[in-house]
Amino acid sequence: MKQRKRISLDWLDRGRTALEPLLALAYPRHCPLCGTVLEQSAWKAAVCRSCIPEAERLRHLPPRLPVTEHAFYAVNTCAAAFYYADSVRHAILLCKENGNPWYARELADLMAVLIFGAQPARAPGYRPVYENLSGISLYSAIVPVPPRVKKNRAENMPLLLAQRLGRILHIPVIQPLCLTRQVLPQKSLDQQKRFANVKDAYACRTGVDLSGMRLLLLDDVITTGTTISACAKALLEGGAVSVDGVCVAATELMPKSHGAAGTPKESK
Repeated sequence: MKQRKRISLDWLDRGRTALEPLLALAYPRHCPLCGTVLEQSAWKAAVCRSCIPEAERLRHLPPRLPVTEHAFYAVNTCAAAFYYADSVRHAILLCKENGNPWYARELADLMAVLIFGAQPARAPGYRPVYENLSGISLYSAIVPVPPRVKKNRAENMPLLLAQRLGRILHIPVIQPLCLTRQVLPQKSLDQQKRFANVKDAYACRTGVDLSGMRLLLLDDVITTGTTISACAKALLEGGAVSVDGVCVAATELMPKSHGAAGTPKESK
């Protein structure tokens, strides 16, 4: 039964891939940083030529986040494609708050290329190509961080990112996490209160068994690291053997060579 389900999912993915050229013609992709229609010469097939300097400036190099700027625990390592500042911050807020959930596709594509080494799509509207040379899956599954409050589709940006990234990396997406109680917006709290706000606030759903699984935990933004760490703790308690974190952008002190960074609006 499991083998039959895998075959049907493979055919579904092939169908999506075959339709991508037609969808690209019918629905042109837009640069998430400025909104202009992407041309063939787009950077990584996801950012317009005018925004290339900005994308390069805000790129998080190396992707791995330093523990000196985040309060990580339970999660092994965390990585980000960008710093959470300026145009990248604007793109994420547009996706989450201004009804532009389709920007999640380009942002996920950039995560695949900049963090996991996928080959950029051959043109806007296509999909990056991940060549798994080892033949071993990077992770058992991708887990999106559940939203504090889900009002509409765009509010669940981590899920949109996870679904696209999962198709590129050929990793299934599961949603085992849930909130056990109401939590406050992290942006209104200092670091100590953020830790207390999300402590033991996440758990695995009843009946979930993650035994032996290596999981990739995905959020849109990482600030202090308390939210993604609290989620990782719940996944380990659910049986996972390891949890790594990943995000589009992280709030950190940017190197002086990068120029001034915008003031973050979100804190997680």
